[in-house]
Order: sequence, then C-alpha cells, then structure tokens
Amino acid sequence: MIYTDTQLNGLYTAHVNVYQSFIIAATKMHHYIMSWGLDIVKHQKFLNNVIRHVIRYTYTAIRHQSCNKVARDSGGVCDLQTCSVSWLGMHAFYTVFSKKPNVYNGSTLLTSLQFQLSLHRNIVLRRRFKKVVKEGLKGVPVLDF
Repeated sequence: MIYTDTQLNGLYTAHVNVYQSFIIAATKMHHYIMSWGLDIVKHQKFLNNVIRHVIRYTYTAIRHQSCNKVARDSGGVCDLQTCSVSWLGMHAFYTVFSKKPNVYNGSTLLTSLQFQLSLHRNIVLRRRFKKVVKEGLKGVPVLDF
C-alpha cells in the first residue's frame, strides 16, 4: 500500500511506482519464457491472456490493499483508476518485449499490445502518462538484456 498510497506519494509517484512494477514483471516474464524455451508463436494467445491477467490482478490487489483495515485505520488512500493501471501495464509489457524483436516479432503478441495501446480511448492516456513512462524507465536498470 505504501507504493500506491496517493495521499502519501501523490498520484504521479503512485503511477511511476505501478509502471516500474510492471516493467519488472514483464522482464521476469521474458526471462521465464526464454528459460522454458516456450514457442511464442504457438502460445501467443496464452501469453496474451497471462499479460491481461497480470494487469487485472495487479489492479485488484492494489484496490484490495487500499481497502483493508490497516490501510483504512492509517488513512491510506489509493486513487488509481482501472484504465490507468491497465494502460501502464500494457505499455510496460510492450516496452520490454519490443526490446527483443527477434524473439517476439513472429507472433501477434507485440501487435496485439500495440493495437490495444493505439485505441482511441488510450490516446489521452498516452499523452497523460508520457512523463510517467520517462520517469519510470529512468528508475529501472537498462532494459538491454
């Protein structure tokens, strides 16, 4: 709750924290995929579903943590919206996976994420989170793996 408490950190910092968490999750997922030797083209639907579930679970966990007794008693507040967390998650996975085009280009995984990010409803979020993404990537080790 500390990382996503918008009263403690402010909304901007909470967004940066969520984005950095997704960058780390996407990087770990890439390494798992590589270590398992998973055929990305064959399992692209599965991987797309995993990404969606990770994003949805993250938002649900954040909301659950902000509503528990400890958070309420200590005055914790979390004003993160579903659409914001979802966009930050999709962008983080796209950013990490696009760094390895030789691995992901043969599948529709990148194009699916790119399509989701390019939807009309997400154009406003792209502009809104431009600085969040820049700041979030500064705080994460170089994505040159």
